[in-house]
Amino acid sequence: MEAVQAVLRVHRKDAGSGLHDRLSWGWGWFFSGVGGVKPTFLMLVGCLILGACAQPRISLTYVPQNTQELEGALTVDDFGYFPPEGVAQDEIEEAALGSLHLTEPVGRFVAVAVAQELRVAGVKLRGDCRLTGEVNRFRLNSLGFSSDYMTDIRYILYGSDGTALLDSTYGTKFNASKFVPAEVIIANLNKLVSDNIGQLLRDPGFRQGLEDECPVT
Repeated sequence: MEAVQAVLRVHRKDAGSGLHDRLSWGWGWFFSGVGGVKPTFLMLVGCLILGACAQPRISLTYVPQNTQELEGALTVDDFGYFPPEGVAQDEIEEAALGSLHLTEPVGRFVAVAVAQELRVAGVKLRGDCRLTGEVNRFRLNSLGFSSDYMTDIRYILYGSDGTALLDSTYGTKFNASKFVPAEVIIANLNKLVSDNIGQLLRDPGFRQGLEDECPVT
């Protein structure tokens, strides 16, 4: 358990109704090792593979990365998450390392990321139009000597009268190095979501529906 405590720190914060555990990565514990592989990263991998340690939870802080400019107003609802059977609502599907959980449901994390990207693009987060969607894949496959990152997300834009203005699904996938510090994995997860949202923001149908049917009032 000392290995786990070296990788993860437990923070407690007041959430209004009570105290909730929030686990975050303890970056200060990462140090150089043989061949450039971080010993604490190997400890974490060992815990996940053997299932002998406490279940790790990652607190992801999304950072917007797109540069699109849009006009309009809408509200963003929580997205649904539809992973394979046996994968929890707060869990990233992982083919090699075992369970990898967030501190919030995946659908909520994606919805907050979408809202942040829209706000940076100039969209007002208010009004009668609604954007919701479904996360049908959020997967990290670390089999072999590299990692595949994959998403499949459906977005649905509703007008003020409830009419669907857009119903589109976008997929993203890229390959990255496997044996890297945890902060690099977190940055890759951020990029995975950002690349998917970027396809929505660049979709002419989304831009037209937003600007024509969801104006700022």
